[in-house]
Amino acid sequence: MKKKTLLEELASIETLKKSWELLNKENEDSFGLSGISIKDYEKEIDDNLKKLNTEISEGKFQFSPTRAAIIKKDNGKYRPLQIPEIQDRIVLKSIALILEKELSSILSKSEGISFAYQRGKGVKESLLKMKSIYDSGFKVILKADIINFFEEIKKDDLIEKSVLPNLKDDSINKLIKESLNQKLDGIKKIYYKYHDLFKNAGKGIPQGNPLSPLLSNLYMVEFDVFVKDKGYSLVRYADDFVVLFKSLDEAEKGYGVIKHYLEDKFSLKIHLLNTGDQGKTVIVEPHKSNLSFLGIYFDGNNLFPGSDKVDILKNIIRMIVKKNKECIDIKKEVESAIDKWIAIYSYLDIDRYFDRIDKFIFTLLNKKNLKKCRISSCSQLASRRRRKQLKKKRFWKAAF
Repeated sequence: MKKKTLLEELASIETLKKSWELLNKENEDSFGLSGISIKDYEKEIDDNLKKLNTEISEGKFQFSPTRAAIIKKDNGKYRPLQIPEIQDRIVLKSIALILEKELSSILSKSEGISFAYQRGKGVKESLLKMKSIYDSGFKVILKADIINFFEEIKKDDLIEKSVLPNLKDDSINKLIKESLNQKLDGIKKIYYKYHDLFKNAGKGIPQGNPLSPLLSNLYMVEFDVFVKDKGYSLVRYADDFVVLFKSLDEAEKGYGVIKHYLEDKFSLKIHLLNTGDQGKTVIVEPHKSNLSFLGIYFDGNNLFPGSDKVDILKNIIRMIVKKNKECIDIKKEVESAIDKWIAIYSYLDIDRYFDRIDKFIFTLLNKKNLKKCRISSCSQLASRRRRKQLKKKRFWKAAF
């Protein structure tokens, strides 16, 4: 049987369906420049996928311009996004699935180092890896992030040197190149003071493109291998990373080596080393001063979320109490919100915040004359969740 070309794999209904299923659909009102939302597209999903199949197979598919958008970051600043049409997202995701398979041997070189944008990996796994290395005796941590990482990626070099030569055929080469060079529109609909955020549009790889996560990891493989070969312990999450050392002298030397390598090899820059614990690039001894990495703190013993994460939960609880009048509804929704919060941060030391949250709820209900509402304590809810998890583990252990 004749093997399918990459274009045939891309155009297949099977691939397109899988991409649709994997597409982030949390915000079903998300839309591209045309205004067609995920919810709209889904109404005729079978017909839409058949249309895509025909257009790709016949070489008639063309990417549409992307929609300019901004989102607020944790630090209060804004990040520019280029939002593709829904049909384009499916094709981009399909290309990503194919490239992930075709380039797996290259990407595997970052195994145990890179934790962003990969199934079964994430913030939790990267933090636990960092703590594991720390506990093995590497007590000094260099934390850094790459300045304007996505914009500074040399996409032409990446495509021509790392992607295309490693594919089994050239049938999707044109689509890959076009996927990273979509025109941007809709900037005029954004408040004018944010227009400068898009001054480098077209440079690097666009944030908001389903291909960007995969390509960013591919771009950094060489860096991961270099740092590993130097004998350094690296944990990287996209453009944020930590490197662990046994002494301050080693960390300072390592900073210089890494800084110069990124500049010389990739023309990428990290922030200058800051002696304080609040800088973008710092060397920290967590047992002396808390390290903040990926929004989570580490004190040398425990990983724990910052107070800002507690404040988010408090705001959710305020809104629940404000919109409900009946105690039964308040109890149900507040306990559900706390349970979800506990689930998200269950691998961290969150018990330190339980009394604070309980007191906040008690005070809030008293102010609203809702003393009769009995909300389970955080400790009770956490114990309930842990018992459920333990039962689940025992069930699967017994099943096999």
